[in-house]
Amino acid sequence: DVNAVGTCGATDWRMPSKRELFSITNLGRTDCAIDPNYFPNTPAFAVFFSASAWIVSACGYVFTGSTGDARLVRLVRNGQ
Repeated sequence: DVNAVGTCGATDWRMPSKRELFSITNLGRTDCAIDPNYFPNTPAFAVFFSASAWIVSACGYVFTGSTGDARLVRLVRNGQ
């Protein structure tokens, strides 16, 4: 849907891989592992789906999920 409407002027949004999603975590942080300086408004206990239905939490945990679960998504753009 975001590609159909051209969200933020782009039409190449996609779900990130598990590796891409985990790469934005910083396990050296004592609070939320996703740095709010780079990703503002990220809830401390948020969990995000990857393209393969793996789940990466804002605390840095990675686990399997079910596509029937209600989770957040953090889209990425090709080549970005």
